[in-house]
Amino acid sequence: MKIYILIFSILVSFKTMAKSVTLSPIESGRTEVKVDLPRTFKKQEKWPLIISMHGYGGNSAIQKYYVRLGAYNNKFGFVYATPNGLTDKNGKNFWNASNFCCDFEKTEVDDVAYIKNLIEQISNSKEIGRIDKNRIYLIGYSNGAFLASKIACSNEINIAGLVTISGTSDLRGDSAELLDFDKSLCEHDRAIPVLHVHGTKDETIPYEGKDNGKTGSASALSQVTRWADQNDCKGEFVKQDKLLNATNFVRGKDTEHFVMEDCQAPVEHFKINEGVHFGIFKRKFTKAMLKFLIP
Repeated sequence: MKIYILIFSILVSFKTMAKSVTLSPIESGRTEVKVDLPRTFKKQEKWPLIISMHGYGGNSAIQKYYVRLGAYNNKFGFVYATPNGLTDKNGKNFWNASNFCCDFEKTEVDDVAYIKNLIEQISNSKEIGRIDKNRIYLIGYSNGAFLASKIACSNEINIAGLVTISGTSDLRGDSAELLDFDKSLCEHDRAIPVLHVHGTKDETIPYEGKDNGKTGSASALSQVTRWADQNDCKGEFVKQDKLLNATNFVRGKDTEHFVMEDCQAPVEHFKINEGVHFGIFKRKFTKAMLKFLIP
């Protein structure tokens, strides 16, 4: 009897498995990109697209495990892709996102253009081709978070919302000057929904920021302030009553939720108390991030 139940479970899992399409590399040195589709893909004309970007030294597989979009793309209804950055001389994948992170060999590769071209490739694919250009979302972890902010602030892609995890943006400019985070640094004046997620015990991209006098990373709150200015927030930064449980590394409800009030687009912050740089999120925490991104 148990064997029949097991076989039935396997058959059901295959039947309900979401379809995926693998796209060929569009640039030299790039890898193939697997695009995951919801089960009901053919039943709807337009779908939102999420591009999920890994951290320095990470890859597509690690990012999928960390931010478990595959657990919810059917429920929330979205297409998603998790591309790889280029590989440096140390064998580590990276994105050229900012002065601080992480094109350490100064290749000056244009990763904003790469992500833009990837979105076009997905949108124009004969097997996919049902992407709503007004609902392009980004999720970035660490180095990928730096790139997500860079893309959202550029004029290259009209981003509908982003989640940045354990990664902020440059503290200093091209000439090592301190940047003013009391005003937006974007190339445009569009308001974009932003959720920033950061652990207070992050030693790689510290919650309080990092500065060596030549370059550095902005603090988590500076990053939130920057987006609050971009989104013309006029209210207070208010802590919500409900706590969340983000990671398997900290027991109990470890995460405080803050919301900027009176904004043209939402600006929110998940502060993971005692959270480290790579905390292995619970599936329900991924769900909380998606509820913000695709309400």
